[in-house]
Amino acid sequence: MGRVIAIPWYRGEDYSRLRESVSDPHAMASAFDAWQASALNNEQVARDAGFTVVRVLLEPGAFAAWCTERGLSPDGAARVRFASENANSADPDASRAPLWKSLA
Repeated sequence: MGRVIAIPWYRGEDYSRLRESVSDPHAMASAFDAWQASALNNEQVARDAGFTVVRVLLEPGAFAAWCTERGLSPDGAARVRFASENANSADPDASRAPLWKSLA
């Protein structure tokens, strides 16, 4: 598979709730559409650099529980770690799925 990069992926319906629950909301785009545009661009840049990109769906409740279990602040570093640790269980088709398709 080559070099793999896991990225946290969000659903539009979860984005506001997630942003309200993290310790660093200032580090996230204020609206889902802005995050989505940036994420798609970053995903393409990674692919162009030769990485295989794995989208890892981050649901607010599951992420909060995961952080609590590990004693982590729900911040950007934790979101990246969550994606990295869960990349192997991610839906293999999610990296190619249209954004309107459920990634769960």
